[in-house]
Amino acid sequence: MKVTNIDLYKYFNEPRPNKKARGMLHGLFFDHDLDDKEMCPKRVHPMMLVIPGGGYCMVSRREANPVCLAFAQEGFNCFWLDYSVAPDNYYPTALCEAMMALTYLYKKAKHFNSDPKAIAVAGFSAGGHLAGLLGTLTDEEKTLFPQLPKCGAKVAALVLGYPVVGPLEPDCSSQYFAYLTGPTDPNPNRMSLLRRLDHGVPPSYVWATEEDTVVPPKTNAEAFVNALKQKKVPCQYHLFQHGAHGLSTCDPNTYLMQQDHQAADEARGWVEEAAQFLASVGVGIRER
Repeated sequence: MKVTNIDLYKYFNEPRPNKKARGMLHGLFFDHDLDDKEMCPKRVHPMMLVIPGGGYCMVSRREANPVCLAFAQEGFNCFWLDYSVAPDNYYPTALCEAMMALTYLYKKAKHFNSDPKAIAVAGFSAGGHLAGLLGTLTDEEKTLFPQLPKCGAKVAALVLGYPVVGPLEPDCSSQYFAYLTGPTDPNPNRMSLLRRLDHGVPPSYVWATEEDTVVPPKTNAEAFVNALKQKKVPCQYHLFQHGAHGLSTCDPNTYLMQQDHQAADEARGWVEEAAQFLASVGVGIRER
């Protein structure tokens, strides 16, 4: 396998909003000549864009490379986005960077021996919200980075772990919207994913834990899944009984503390389950 690190602003010759803007894409991908020719020369890999959480005020490394490594074992070429956060950058900067990342993967699909129409986006916590924004772009947002609609890049499927959805009632997750849109935004709930589903949403695998008190599943993950079902969007939801917020890949690389071990054992199967769901909606390994 090979790694890559791309400054998206430089690649697309886009001006940085300010010096603190990030927009870096880090990738782990199968090399066709070194990895596939020996085993399956006709193999085509799906791609995954991973968007870590961090409450829109940081980017969690626990939900970056570990997720890429986990889905690489499922045959994905994986890339994670280091996006801009508050207090130096607010909406739409992070979304523009996600749009650039999706466009980059679409345009470079042949280079990565991948299918440009099989790009999944996985997001966690607030990163799940950003992934949801990317999967439900409005016509106005598409004008922020015209190269995306011009080339036809789209999110083929979503994988959302304990996502912030943006409920229409206050709860613990409402604090994230101040970091997303700025502390003076008079209507942060306009960014709720529940209000964007008429723009179209891709098939989605969603998981959360009952013990999550940071982003309560009832008003976030479950509310999103129920809305998807009403829209008849293919989806799968797994609510695990145990585990605090932020379990990531549920393995020793991502345990927050030792007591997470037992809870994480229950949820560890979400990666394989998500990969099976993605394959069922056409985002999996295939042959030419």
